[in-house]
Amino acid sequence: MAKRRKINRKKRQAKKAQAPPENVEKIPCELIERSQFAGLLPDYEPDIKKRGTYHASVFHEVEEWGHKKWVVGTYIRVDYESLLEEGKTMEEIVAGCLAFLNQPPPRKKYQRRLKNPLYGNLDPMPLKWWHKELADCGGEKCIGVLLVTDKRKCRHFWGEGQKL
Repeated sequence: MAKRRKINRKKRQAKKAQAPPENVEKIPCELIERSQFAGLLPDYEPDIKKRGTYHASVFHEVEEWGHKKWVVGTYIRVDYESLLEEGKTMEEIVAGCLAFLNQPPPRKKYQRRLKNPLYGNLDPMPLKWWHKELADCGGEKCIGVLLVTDKRKCRHFWGEGQKL
């Protein structure tokens, strides 16, 4: 019984955190490409690099996790220090970056079918974010995020989402 209450409390807290700020403007940014074991082996430099990794942990706070939604850990390259000086909050910066990443790529000439976003439909706010200085990217400052996507297999991410 106590475990169920703890899970329900996590779900309520996640719903409060998922609310994006009003009137979000899109901020140009990109996901940083890294090798699969970049965090564990800094000297390991293979030819193949991708932009994130599917998370293997269980996230009870994500509705329909493992059925329709999966969590991806990645880093966003954005000049957040200058945006903070302009008066934006970190929540607005992260929400603006996710709104930019949710855009589908532009259509090619004479293309009939509409394109989907590259990384699937991302939730408007991530589960968690933090500031990070990456040593393997030349001391570059970025924002680490746990994103929620509806795409189980994506060629831009390492691995695939767990199916329950």
